[in-house]
Amino acid sequence: MVRALAVDVLCAQERGLGQVFSRLTGLEQVCSARLSGVAVLVRPGVRVLHAEHHRLRWFPGLERRSVALAVVEAEGLRLAVASFHLDLHAGARLAHAVEIVRRVETMSAAFDAPPVLAGDLNELPQAAAWRHLAARYAEGGDGPTFAGKRIDAIFTGPGLEALPRGVAGAGEDDLAAASDHRPVVADMRPV
Repeated sequence: MVRALAVDVLCAQERGLGQVFSRLTGLEQVCSARLSGVAVLVRPGVRVLHAEHHRLRWFPGLERRSVALAVVEAEGLRLAVASFHLDLHAGARLAHAVEIVRRVETMSAAFDAPPVLAGDLNELPQAAAWRHLAARYAEGGDGPTFAGKRIDAIFTGPGLEALPRGVAGAGEDDLAAASDHRPVVADMRPV
């Protein structure tokens, strides 16, 4: 399924990534957080200028969460990319969204690269963490991504637009076998 989507950069939010996934997809894992399952992967030829991951504030009784961050460059476009998976607890989601924005903005400024944040928000667009991100960034992606609801999205910073391109090329059986979430796929365009 990932090969069929032919992406330059993949932000993953599920556990089980590793060398096997890289071999199967043809993508290189440049940054990951094994415990929380978030990762940034790139196709061969995409230049990686920087990669890091950070554990996010821990809330007792909840899963450990983190953010995978990378500065990548493809076809002359430099991006500060963040991959994240927010918690089921509303307060933790908002606190983590605030922390992720701070980290990606710092990296974006340091590398003069517009931010792209991609993740599973575990909430609907009208909820607090989503609104926090949408107040700062343009939303990319459309349609339901999980159980008939839209809980996954791409957010882009100033000077960048995410053009949704759907999942053409990936068969429905492959999509269903890959994840219980629909992928959010977009082309980035400077504006």
